[in-house]
Amino acid sequence: MKTIKIFMLCLITTIGFAQKKEIKTSQTAKVNKDVVVELNTNYVEIEIDTWNKDEVKIEAYLESDVLSQEDLKKALKTWNLNFDATLDKVYISSEGGRGAGLFPRNSYDDILQELEFSLADLPEIPEIKVLPNMANFPDLPELPEMPEFPELPELPEGVKTIQFDYDRYQKEGEKYLSKWSKRYEKEGGKELQKRMEAWAKKFAESGYEEKMAKWGEEYGKRFEGQWAKDMEKWGEEFGESFGKDMEKWGEDLGKKMEAWGERFGKQMEQRAKALEKRAEAMEKRAEQTAKRKEAMQDRKASIFAQSYNSDRNSKVKRVIKITMPKKAKLKLNVRHGELKIASAVHNARGDVSHTFFVAENIDGSDTSINVSYSPVAINSWNVGSLNLNFVKNAEIKRANNLMLTSKSSNIVIKNLTDTGIINGSFGDLTISNLAETFNNLNLVLENSDAFVEIPESVNYSLFFNGNRSKYNNEPTKQKTVKRYDGKPTSKTIVVNAKYSSVTMN
Repeated sequence: MKTIKIFMLCLITTIGFAQKKEIKTSQTAKVNKDVVVELNTNYVEIEIDTWNKDEVKIEAYLESDVLSQEDLKKALKTWNLNFDATLDKVYISSEGGRGAGLFPRNSYDDILQELEFSLADLPEIPEIKVLPNMANFPDLPELPEMPEFPELPELPEGVKTIQFDYDRYQKEGEKYLSKWSKRYEKEGGKELQKRMEAWAKKFAESGYEEKMAKWGEEYGKRFEGQWAKDMEKWGEEFGESFGKDMEKWGEDLGKKMEAWGERFGKQMEQRAKALEKRAEAMEKRAEQTAKRKEAMQDRKASIFAQSYNSDRNSKVKRVIKITMPKKAKLKLNVRHGELKIASAVHNARGDVSHTFFVAENIDGSDTSINVSYSPVAINSWNVGSLNLNFVKNAEIKRANNLMLTSKSSNIVIKNLTDTGIINGSFGDLTISNLAETFNNLNLVLENSDAFVEIPESVNYSLFFNGNRSKYNNEPTKQKTVKRYDGKPTSKTIVVNAKYSSVTMN
């Protein structure tokens, strides 16, 4: 008998929490194969897939295992969803906050009114004086005249960079020069080849690299001697005067904040008593009318929806499933939800914020995606630009050509196969494997830690320029590493680091 009771209880519980679904819309539109699909959504789970049809299909629905079917239908009516389509462009927008329309209006008004009263009764915060002024900082030494760079010949359109290996020229001489200049014969004919060959000789014979090294030494010496003494004196005077001023400033601020705290405490005590009386009055009014009681019961039934789509464990969610042509272009403005891209997309552009972002394959040279306050998981990034802001966890399993700007973010790149141009500040960067096929890696780091794993079989040239930074745990200003194994290589790693630590293994 006990067994039957337990079984029946489990059955009732399962039925009570069954998943319920209400469809908002299901539409299909004929489009061009390179149609632009623009998304402007808030608090929605979006799933994107592609197919070999010149059509865009959208299915949107509301899902819950908490609300009753009737409440779910009411919630569906509050969902403001738009789907507009032409041959060239599809626009999908979803408006509304995390629980818009799912709460009794009166209870929401009460919350706002209570907050308004509380803020109005706060005592005025005392005025804080400006911090003491800093002493005059010593003038920086005058910059010495830089060596003149040999004037370049006029280059044809399309040729924007010149890569000349000075070390190879020193070793191979005319042999390297002849091979190097042939590239310019293809792009500008024999005349350009001769001009470039003449320029290269002039550059090599000018001693420009030696002059620049000497220029750097001379400029560094200007920070020694008298300037160093002035700086030391300035530091002593600043420490003495600023310390006294700060001590007085802190004492004055402490007294004012203490007085303000006492006033605040008294007012909050009075306010608590007033709120207690107000709560008693509201309770009596609620008991007097059946409507009020019913409203409170409805509120209890739907309170689970308050965190609607605010996190991945939400019990109520809006879902939009989109299927589009393989060559369609995405334009994104996605906030507070989830974005799942199940297949390859090309030339996606736009913003993703406070959203769990998962993608299978990102491709297209026009790709430019800005991600803020959102975890990121991308299986393959072929080409394009990615901008991360305040992203705690981002992972790309395979990156081919990646241009990355990262601010206050942590990113792991499992495998970099070709080119990486990465500018990062206030975060951690890990490249777990620099593949044998890689060509260039350019890192610009500030207040960051970077770890790069380089296989022993890879030949490369590395140039490190550091400002108060470490290379392999050693304070380093400049360092050049060349791993050739008897074979020349065009693979380069360039690192410019400021207040950062870089480890290359």
